[in-house]
Amino acid sequence: MTLTRPMSPLAVICSAYRQTWPIMVGLLTLIMIGCGLAYQIPTSVHLAVGGDPTSHRREDDAPFLQMVHAAEPATPTTVEWWTLPGADNPYRWTQPESVISVPGLGGGHWLITVRAQGGRPDGAPTATHWQAGTWPPLELMLPATTPRRYTVLVPSDGAVHLTLRSEPLRVATDPRVLGFVLYAVHVQPVNGWRPPDWGQLGWLGLWLVAILVWGGTVGLPARWSMTGLAIGGGAAIVALVLVRPAFALLMPILTTLTLLATFISAIITLRRPHQLAWQQAISLTLIAVIVRLAGLLHPHAISSDAGFHANNLLRLGVGHVLLTAGLPAEAGGGLAPYPAGFYLIALPFQLLLNDDFASRRLLVTVIAAVLDSLFCLLIWWLVRQAGFRQRTALLSASGYIVATQALEALAIGELANVGGQALLIPALLGLNTGAAPSSDRRALVGLTLAIAAGLMAHSGLTLSFGTFIGWAWLLAWRQPSNIVSPWRLFVAAAGGLALALMIMYTAPPYLELVVNRSSQGVNGGQPLLQIITDTTGALLGLQPPQRRSLPIPVGLALANLVGCWLLWRTATPTASGLRWLLGAWWGSTLSSLALLLIADQGIRWALFLYPALCITAGIALDRIAEHGRLGKLMVVAWLVAIWGQGLTLWIEQIRDYLH
Repeated sequence: MTLTRPMSPLAVICSAYRQTWPIMVGLLTLIMIGCGLAYQIPTSVHLAVGGDPTSHRREDDAPFLQMVHAAEPATPTTVEWWTLPGADNPYRWTQPESVISVPGLGGGHWLITVRAQGGRPDGAPTATHWQAGTWPPLELMLPATTPRRYTVLVPSDGAVHLTLRSEPLRVATDPRVLGFVLYAVHVQPVNGWRPPDWGQLGWLGLWLVAILVWGGTVGLPARWSMTGLAIGGGAAIVALVLVRPAFALLMPILTTLTLLATFISAIITLRRPHQLAWQQAISLTLIAVIVRLAGLLHPHAISSDAGFHANNLLRLGVGHVLLTAGLPAEAGGGLAPYPAGFYLIALPFQLLLNDDFASRRLLVTVIAAVLDSLFCLLIWWLVRQAGFRQRTALLSASGYIVATQALEALAIGELANVGGQALLIPALLGLNTGAAPSSDRRALVGLTLAIAAGLMAHSGLTLSFGTFIGWAWLLAWRQPSNIVSPWRLFVAAAGGLALALMIMYTAPPYLELVVNRSSQGVNGGQPLLQIITDTTGALLGLQPPQRRSLPIPVGLALANLVGCWLLWRTATPTASGLRWLLGAWWGSTLSSLALLLIADQGIRWALFLYPALCITAGIALDRIAEHGRLGKLMVVAWLVAIWGQGLTLWIEQIRDYLH
């Protein structure tokens, strides 16, 4: 027998695109020309420094101001800053050296109009030096009390920079070193030809080439790769016209993430050239990672809770294993146990980064995004194990790429909730694989440990996961030959619960907190009809789930209804295990809503249920795709609707949250 050497990723790509590479090169050239021409469309940027008193938005200016102090007026106890005295004229103090930097605008010359004043308490003017590029600095004296507008001609190398230097000001009651008071910045072009920002075009070109290479490594047909190239290029041209600075902030992040994903895909292709199904599933997972991190790492993004998790990681690192969190009044108030499962995963990776707050915050953000993206791989695996083909599994997994409930939780900073839910994956895999009577003891021990890990993942998931195991046990009595036997599941669940109690929940500090919270009572519940109405509307995507802002995409909800009906009509024996798993999933979700009858607090049922919605939605879409070309076009349109709504909501979340 003759052994053939596996083809390299480059050889695979060349083989796939041998006939179409001239067309691809031509399309890429047209896209780059279009992007260059987009820079000729005039654009301007207005920075409401310190906030906009009309729209009440704040921090939109932060990505474009370097070494500038926080927005004022502000007090730690007042969220509605526009109600504070002086909020009709918000501002920021500069430092002795600050920079106004607006990337991606294009070359040529630009006019920067700055509204500022000196702000010296003694009434003396402030001497400043403003430098644009390599031009000689301008010397300006800013009056102490009267804001004035100053317009400066600035050369641009693609990004507009203006360095502001001033005499340091120290005030006895303020620990900061101050420069002068900055109120507003307006950047507008000078008429004439504007060269593009060549750096941005370089990032864009790398991104588009990476998309082509990535498609080749996973066996994507050439026409699909060109379609992806055309869509990506068209979106880039539109973004350059409409939101040029925000797009410029995004491109280095997006390109770097895409290059890393392409490299990972190429390595997998080289090492496992004959496992195309796995390569495609992993690629969908990597796309989900890119979608999450591109938003979370964008300089415009603000999180309310990510710092809390960074501090918890530090506490765990110095030995504080029993963590707690203060809950708001609607959730019962007081301190509650905060399991360390998510932080235990992140802790080893801290060795790779600096030991500072910013590095820890970055670490917990990235780990949470990656863990949540693993649900794409889980969904694909569950559908494949149920006997469905690769296309069905990929369609199901693709629904989770823009999981709106997970994206919203990540943006807010509920990282332990999202990352903790990913700790349920081992238990779901164990239940799907089964610990049938013929299995050995190692499978039973593994399932026991997986259930214990799920119970200690996050206290907010304890109820959902616990009822999930209960429903799985009840439903296991119907088909014990095809799924986990009731007796073995009972043993695994009892063992997992015992381990969770012994390791964490019976620790004296936690036990005292649980006793204290149980004596506080509840804050009241909701009428049954309201719970049913709200839940039904949320499941259909007509409104966000309780205490959330982002709805479930309508297309996903409708496809899920059709998919549930199709799955329950499937007669193949391999599908019975998936029906059992989804039955427990839905039973757990609906039964946990009963808590709303006695306590008016948010149940994150939509985050818990979302993977199940994707599983059945993919089954429905694949059935539609079987009806010829029209069916395939319908599926493409359906997916575009789901992804389009999800990505739009994700962009709005990053743009608007805490702004």
